[in-house]
Amino acid sequence: MKKTTLLIFLVLIIASGAGAYIFGEGFLDDIIEDYQEEDPQIIEEKPEVILEDLIATIFVNTDFGINEYDMEEVDSGDNNEEEVVEETFYVFQFNAYSSIGNASAYMWDFGDGNQGEGIEISHEYQKPGKYIVTLSIDNGQMKSEDQVEITVNFDGHVISDNMECTCAPTAKETTVDLKIENNAQEISGETTVTHDGSTEDCTQRLSIQQCHLRVILEIYDGSSLVSQDVLFDETFNTNSVTVNFSYSPNADENGYNFQLRLETDQIRDWHKPETFWFVKYQ
Repeated sequence: MKKTTLLIFLVLIIASGAGAYIFGEGFLDDIIEDYQEEDPQIIEEKPEVILEDLIATIFVNTDFGINEYDMEEVDSGDNNEEEVVEETFYVFQFNAYSSIGNASAYMWDFGDGNQGEGIEISHEYQKPGKYIVTLSIDNGQMKSEDQVEITVNFDGHVISDNMECTCAPTAKETTVDLKIENNAQEISGETTVTHDGSTEDCTQRLSIQQCHLRVILEIYDGSSLVSQDVLFDETFNTNSVTVNFSYSPNADENGYNFQLRLETDQIRDWHKPETFWFVKYQ
C-alpha cells in the first residue's frame, strides 16, 4: 500500500468519526505495522566503473633518414696518407602519446642496443640499416606498447690519394671501402679519375700509349676474396673518365666487405680519384 493512499484513508476515517464503530481496538496500529513491514528498502546502486584501455602511440618526424660519410686521403708527399673523415648521422625525433593522460613511465628501445626514457626524445644511428623502435608506457594500472620501423640509408663520398705504385714503375692502384652493412638492398654510384695534365697529357698520347684504367668491384669474406666484377677495363684519350657502378647484394652476402679497386698500367700523374655512392637498405 502506498504511503499517500494510507494517509488519505486514515484521515477520512478519523474525520468521519466512524473509526471507532467500524474497526476494533488496535486495528490502525496493525495497518501501520503492516505498512512498515511492506515498505521496500531503497538501495542506491553505484555506477559501474569502466576502465578505458591504455594505448601507446609513437610519432616520429620521418621513418627513414640518410647517414653521410665523407673521407679524404691527405698525403704530405711522403706516401703516408692520413684519412680525414667527417660523418653526419641523421637525427630522428620521437614523441610518445598516451591515450589516458600522462603515463608514469615512457621507455624507448631503439633496436640498436640503445634505450631511452621520456615523452620526447631524439636518436642517431651509427650504422645504416633497418631498426624496430619500441615504446613502452605504464600508468601504474596498465601497460601498453607501440612499434615503428626505421630505415637508415647511406651516402658516401671518398677522395682517394694519388694511386700508388704496386709493381711495375708505372702501375698504380687504390681501393675504396664502400662501408656496406647487413641487409643492403642496392649499391649505386660513380668513380671519376682525372689526369692532372702536367705531363704526358692523355689527349696527346699515341694510341699505343693511351691512358688506361681498370675498375673492379670486389667482395670479401673477411680476408678471403669471394668475387670480382670488372666494371671498366679500357684505354681512353681524355683527361678524365667516370665509371658508373651498381650492385644488389643478396642475403648470403650479409657480413661481407665490398670495395672498389682502381688500377692503371701506365700512369704517373693521376689526380685524386673521387667516388660517390648511395646504399639503400631493405
